Amino acid sequence: MSASSTKKRPSFAQVKTAALRNIDKVLAHWLPNGKRVDGGKEYTAPNPTRTDKRAGSLKISISKGTWSDFATGDKGGDLIDLVRYIDGGTDVEACNKLADLLGVTADSAPANPAPAKSKAPEWIAIQPIPAEAMNKCPVKHRQHGAPSKVWIYRDDKGHPLMALYRFDLAPDEDGKPKKVFAPLTWCKRSDGETTQWRWQGLPEPRPLLRLDDLALRADAPVVLCEGEKAADAAADLMPSHVATCWPNGSNSWHKADLTPLKGRDVLLWADNDDSGAACMDAVAHKLREIGAGSVRFIALEVFKRKPTMKNDRAAFAKGGQWDNGDDAADAAAKGWTTTHLAELERSGELFGSVEEPSAPEEPEPTPKAKAKPAAKRPAKPKNDLMPSGFRLTPEGVFYAGDDGEARPVCSPLEILARTRDDKGHNWGLLVEFDDPDGAKKRWNIPARTMTGDFGKDVLGPLVDMGLRLAGSRSGRNARNDLQSYLGGFDSAQRARLVTRLGWHDSAFLLPEQQVGIHSEHLHFYEAGSQLPPISEAGTLEQWQEQIGALCVGNHRLAFVVGVAFAGPLLHMLGHESGGFHLYGDSSGGKTTHLQVAASIYGGPRLVRSWRSTDNALESIAAAHSDGLLVLDEIGMCDPRIIGETVYMLGNGTGKARANDRGQAGRQVQEWRLLFLSTGEKTLAHHMAEANKELKAAME
Repeated sequence: MSASSTKKRPSFAQVKTAALRNIDKVLAHWLPNGKRVDGGKEYTAPNPTRTDKRAGSLKISISKGTWSDFATGDKGGDLIDLVRYIDGGTDVEACNKLADLLGVTADSAPANPAPAKSKAPEWIAIQPIPAEAMNKCPVKHRQHGAPSKVWIYRDDKGHPLMALYRFDLAPDEDGKPKKVFAPLTWCKRSDGETTQWRWQGLPEPRPLLRLDDLALRADAPVVLCEGEKAADAAADLMPSHVATCWPNGSNSWHKADLTPLKGRDVLLWADNDDSGAACMDAVAHKLREIGAGSVRFIALEVFKRKPTMKNDRAAFAKGGQWDNGDDAADAAAKGWTTTHLAELERSGELFGSVEEPSAPEEPEPTPKAKAKPAAKRPAKPKNDLMPSGFRLTPEGVFYAGDDGEARPVCSPLEILARTRDDKGHNWGLLVEFDDPDGAKKRWNIPARTMTGDFGKDVLGPLVDMGLRLAGSRSGRNARNDLQSYLGGFDSAQRARLVTRLGWHDSAFLLPEQQVGIHSEHLHFYEAGSQLPPISEAGTLEQWQEQIGALCVGNHRLAFVVGVAFAGPLLHMLGHESGGFHLYGDSSGGKTTHLQVAASIYGGPRLVRSWRSTDNALESIAAAHSDGLLVLDEIGMCDPRIIGETVYMLGNGTGKARANDRGQAGRQVQEWRLLFLSTGEKTLAHHMAEANKELKAAME
């Protein structure tokens, strides 16, 4: 056996130590096209294991040798891991390659440790920065001079944490503009009480820009950019959003604290390059982990068009310029405005894919009990998909046929979401439009009506509500185009159909709005004309002065007002439905008591009559769930059914009905409410007139 084959190789510890001591040589050999970043603390280079064109995602710590690629999730604990990752093979082979490069042998004497140096004192950032320190903030950098822009990073209460200076320097040899960023913090020396401004950043995790705006506009969606200049431009272009970013660009997103975006709807505006796409992909994954409400990407391809104006409205033409590396600031510089972005957002063209939490992996079934494969969920569309040839504008819906000429179909008709009930049945389309008086109308079009008589079941109700067909075309052509528009439209948005108002988890559904957060938009679809006329008028102080003050000392008025306030609390207290009947002679003020109770929710129109069939009352009750139902004059109700009706209201459940095949019909309606009733007689007296017996739980 030859001597070379028995030569003892160095240990992993020896090679690891030598590699870290000569890290520049190691990185230059395996990653020759890289550079130091973050003040020289890290090294970045294109990842040779994939088709990286630019550095940014792969980073190596100079002091520790640890490394990670945030675009792929690959990472390692030392330079031996890095060589094995790049070249493949085993850890032993990677160790030997490093030993050969650095001349490390088993007999190599360990390097003499450098004489211990006294540790230099650290400068620790003070957060927040005191007001007196902000008054002494430097106006120039000792090397770069006066800044072109300064951003102040603040906490959620508006207190300053850090200043970030941007310096636009002279172009390089190729004429490319150069820019330098320098963070500035107010620091305290670790070995004493000395404080001063230092050109250094904040420790990890670093704050987002405009945390104070995020806190102030807690319900606003967020647009997240890669830099401060882009975030400023995005704030101007999308004023409905809070625009923010993290410090130090795409290479440092993982050092930022993204938790303030938990529960928020976030729109990601990446720079138009590979590193921007990789960065925002990684950010989207992290936002999904921390529980962002939703994560969407801006579809950058829309900026390849040229923004124009036509008849004072946003329009788009061919021939736009969208260069590599462009961001929101470049979009603004190239003529894009708030109006253009709003038009793209309204039409759905602005948005790319939607990031959603992936389903948890199911455990492998055991051989004894082999599970059936789970049905795959259909892929969610990246955008709302407009049928070919159709376009929705503020002027209406238009269709362009083979000749390319846009023909009007109808007044503006927006499809908000696809709908279905909690069992995944009764699919439909939720549409919204303005009638000729400008009143907003919303209707859930059942999908089954699209397969029947479209003119009668769909077009007729739409026209009755105020939708206008194009008058310049034949009715048949416009109707056919409208049917194609509705039938061919797909939407990534979903809405949940519910059969009662009131509480749904932590959201409270009112006739015209949803208060609180729910996983989906809720739509009450059994209402029809039974919606309670809940409305807002005046102020709380006015109600207290003009109504509430008159209840003081009047126990009956105070009682009915208490009942009105108690309706929404039944859910929280776990109580069932119930009601109270006020009886007495005519002109005794019974109806006035009901009107006072109704003032909590609106006006006198909330007072309903008992003159309803028991079937109609089910829909009325469901529309008043978790609230107050006010019924005047029990004498107007048929005494033969009054007892069962009262029992049904208190039970909180309607009747189960069969269809023409003997099967269960529509979903049984349910509610949870308090009701007030009036009459000249008691319930027992009223039932006795029809020879009906009062049963338990009726009174």
